[in-house]
Amino acid sequence: MIIESYFELILLMGGVLSFLLSMYLIFYPGNFFPNRILGALVFSWTVTVFVFILYSTDFYTKYVHLYAVLDVFALMFFPLMFLYLRNYLYRDIKNPGRQFFHFLPAMLYLLVFMPFFLQSGNAKLKMFEEGFPLWYRISQSVFNIIIILQGIFYSIFCLREIHRFQYFRKKHLSQFQLATLRWLRMFVLINVVLWMFGTTGAILDLLGIRLFIDLFKIFYAGLSLFTIILAIFTIKRPELFSESEDIINLVRHNKTSGPKTSSDQNKEDFEVLSQFIEREKPYLKNDLKMQDLVESTGITYKRISEVFNKNFNKTFYEVMNEYRLEEAKVLINKGFHRDYTISHLAEKAGFNSKTTFNRIFKKYTNQTPSDYIQNLEESSI
Repeated sequence: MIIESYFELILLMGGVLSFLLSMYLIFYPGNFFPNRILGALVFSWTVTVFVFILYSTDFYTKYVHLYAVLDVFALMFFPLMFLYLRNYLYRDIKNPGRQFFHFLPAMLYLLVFMPFFLQSGNAKLKMFEEGFPLWYRISQSVFNIIIILQGIFYSIFCLREIHRFQYFRKKHLSQFQLATLRWLRMFVLINVVLWMFGTTGAILDLLGIRLFIDLFKIFYAGLSLFTIILAIFTIKRPELFSESEDIINLVRHNKTSGPKTSSDQNKEDFEVLSQFIEREKPYLKNDLKMQDLVESTGITYKRISEVFNKNFNKTFYEVMNEYRLEEAKVLINKGFHRDYTISHLAEKAGFNSKTTFNRIFKKYTNQTPSDYIQNLEESSI
């Protein structure tokens, strides 16, 4: 019991530090948006650590209405980690509507357990003594599985984002930017390792298996230790948490070459965009928007628009439709039209409708897709 008391004391100190750090990251004057997301993530750690400590006391018998409510923060870990990374790399992504859906599991948790939350205090205390109803236990198991799946998929998404950002800009990254990417990669990997301990503990708990070591204690101790490391980083490496050097703008600079001209920037952007379009073929996406290229390449919306206007002398949508037209011709030459309809061919090439496909095709070839196919068939006889 003495060891456990010391352990809980250490966790409590880590929780207090987490709370202070989260407030610093969220409310520090002049702070920038990614830090606020990181602050929200650290705050969710704080709540989770306190919940773990309180579970080992009689706290919930006194404040019964708080039971299970705070568990919702566990569903915010990985969404917040992902959003922190995305907003750090692609700083012009601030559309709350597109980021809102990441928190649907947390909102669903509150909705599902609302019948329990609305119970009287005496009814909840009775459940503590006699056991929770079947629907409650099943729901808890389902949300535990959701947390496990979040860890898997969000970890993959985060590491992929870092790799993709570095891959498309590997020729233009300064030493500072490489150090920043190393920090982000370390941040994600530590979260993944901690998640592995927590997830393994949860799975073993569901299966009723007991080990000689408490994996949950390792998880929460690691979380407290990681908070200390994060606090040290904010002091030792303030540039990683500073608005003054935007990683997107830093891509345009190199320490040895000095500031680049507008022409140099445009050339770099054109090279990155061209490489991305040729390799990834984003134009095959029927509902492609310029924001998709922003998120995939890290180039700002304004710069992408300038690249298309200056280098192609056309709009983004005009260039994408030209790529789609060429894709459609390739499919026709392969005989795709013999097995599928024109509408399906248009969709396969990236057009969002047959009408648009016909209009673009006639605009650039002076003939309809059907006439083009007929002429092609006749010439091959």
